[in-house]
Amino acid sequence: MNFARDYRPNLEVLHREPEGDVTAGRPPLLFVHGGFVGAWCWAEKFLDWFAARGWECCAPSLRGHGASDGEAELHAYGIDDYVTDVVRVAEALHGPPILVGHSMGGFVVQRYMERHPAMAAVLMAPVPAMGLCGAGFALAATNPGLFVDLALAHELGRLAPTPAVLFEVVFGHEVDSSFEGYGQRFTDESHRAWMEMCEPSFIDTSRIPDLPLMVIGGSEDHIIPPAFIRSAARVLGTTAEILPGLGHALMLESGWDEVAERIDGWLRAQGF
Repeated sequence: MNFARDYRPNLEVLHREPEGDVTAGRPPLLFVHGGFVGAWCWAEKFLDWFAARGWECCAPSLRGHGASDGEAELHAYGIDDYVTDVVRVAEALHGPPILVGHSMGGFVVQRYMERHPAMAAVLMAPVPAMGLCGAGFALAATNPGLFVDLALAHELGRLAPTPAVLFEVVFGHEVDSSFEGYGQRFTDESHRAWMEMCEPSFIDTSRIPDLPLMVIGGSEDHIIPPAFIRSAARVLGTTAEILPGLGHALMLESGWDEVAERIDGWLRAQGF
């Protein structure tokens, strides 16, 4: 359902109330999606799963994504515009959230934490604070055809790469029966945001406070390979957990429930 608040620009915000044995004072989970998608990627599996375990869940579609306003101006938006959207949603919650960011959303979460309060953060296959260039060069070296297909799809302004390119990039190792439906829901991504994610000094990690932080990725990720996920974690003063057999779309793959279990278990171990 939509989270009925007054957002400008108007944002689609999906919300789930906690169910069952709810821990008093537990922070809400605020999920931040990655590039080319919207809040729907969390609604497929994660939101109901976490709500059933006593978590309040909130997932906005960043401006220009999903059913949020701004699609026509998408390429004018930068990472700080996306952070503003997250701030507006966070301020409507009952307290500072636990942020869960995937891919580009992980980059947005790191930027958010430079300036805004959070109780903890989970970064799933995050774009590293040092930027996308290293991972891009790795993809170009290991799979130049895929790199060219993805780059051309984005730069030529198609709504999204072809289903075949999306499959190899986002899943890349296993056919999922739901893939065709997912592929039809991918959209374009902001050129400005993409360029900002390539700037190695865009995020100042020294400004990120010392708070509980989990970094998790998949061994078969072609977009943010394990070496870059581990590097992202080291820069933030922690270690990454790499799950075998999983690619980039950690919340949508057939092993999504293992990812959810690891995140839930880690959060409970932190005392939440």
